[in-house]
Parts: sequence; structure tokens; C-alpha cells
Amino acid sequence: MSDNGQIGEVALLQIHRDLLVPGDSFDPAPLLQVEAMSIDAAGVLGWSGEGWVVDVHHRSWPGRGGRRPVSMGFTSHYDKMQERFREIALGTAGENVIVTASTPVALGDLGDVVIRGIDGREVLLTKPIVARPCRQFTSFMLELPYKAEAADIADELAFLDGGTRGFIFAVDHLTEAVVIRPGDGVYRT
Repeated sequence: MSDNGQIGEVALLQIHRDLLVPGDSFDPAPLLQVEAMSIDAAGVLGWSGEGWVVDVHHRSWPGRGGRRPVSMGFTSHYDKMQERFREIALGTAGENVIVTASTPVALGDLGDVVIRGIDGREVLLTKPIVARPCRQFTSFMLELPYKAEAADIADELAFLDGGTRGFIFAVDHLTEAVVIRPGDGVYRT
């Protein structure tokens, strides 16, 4: 993290067109990389180049209720996961916003964050919590064809916990939508 509070820059934006864990397995196929993302109190929409696509965690998605309005991961965490498990594409874990970072980022390093574009637009993301790893994602990382029992993958679950799997932020304080794009700066407040 730099002296001016900058954590990094937005490297990738994506939305979930459907659930990644529809049952006993993890499937990243519903992820859609987008050119821009609109964030408001209801969650995120992604600009596909042809129109706005609603994320499965958006309040308007039936049955989801906005429980995970926007999530963030870091390139350094993907480096860690690839060293431990296998090579995966950036964003495979399903975070909405992937930020460049040369070192791992812990919850204590974050606090609230601001995503700021060069044109001055900003969005404040608050109250970060750890995105806890599930058995389905962990089994996927281990290339298991089934959902492993927690006791059998306890070390791997512990490794992915603490933020390695990403963070979830609150957006319920937002009063208007803000559009973010790859290249925007991400700053600790």
C-alpha cells in the first residue's frame, strides 16, 4: 500500500449472471467480465457493451435480497492461491472488483475504501467483512469432483479464510449510482 493510501487500481470488473454455487459444486461459468460497473445501494450492475446486466446479489434479483452487495479481491491473493493450489483465471473466485496489489491485503489493512476515477467520480465502500470460503469453492480449487467434508479440507479452508477469498462491502449508504471502470484507483480512507 502506498503512502497516499492507495491500495491499487481496479484490474477487472465482473458480475454473476447466476449463482456460482447452485448446490454441491462450484461453477465459475456464470461470471461475466464487464467494461464498467454501476454501484448503488441495491448492489451492482455490469455494462456488457450492449446493456446493463444485473448481478445475482443485487436486491432486485428474486430471492437474493442484496446479502452480498459488492465483493472485492486482490491480484496478490490470486498469486497466493495459485502457489497453493493451481493456476486459475483472475476473478475465478467470483469477486466483483479485482484490485492490483503487490502484497496480500488483510481485513485490518482495509477499513472503508474509496474507488476514484481520474475524472473525480468516487464511490465509498464501507464495513468490509471477510468473504468466507465455502467447501464447494475449496473443493473446486483442489480439483475434486465432489464437495469435500470440512474436516478433510480444514487446512485449505483456513488458508482461503481471512480475506484470501476476498471481502464483502456494504453499499446501503449510497444515495446515487456511481460507475467505476478498470484503471480506477482504490484507496483506504
